[in-house]
Amino acid sequence: MQTDSLPLYVDTEGAAALLGLSRSSLEKYRHFRNEDGPPYVVFGRSAIRYHTPSLLEWAQERTVQHGRGVAR
Repeated sequence: MQTDSLPLYVDTEGAAALLGLSRSSLEKYRHFRNEDGPPYVVFGRSAIRYHTPSLLEWAQERTVQHGRGVAR
């Protein structure tokens, strides 16, 4: 994926689209303070944004290759 054309920060909709997850999945990660969820930043009182490089790193860390990785 070409990352130089992506914005530095995305909102929940953008993060969901980038990761292929639903908006509600990301909201649940945040609501329940699930440590398995992607990192996010809060600007001001309620502007939630996701740092795009951190999202891509989070997704890469969860890549399972040919039976390797953590079974859930």
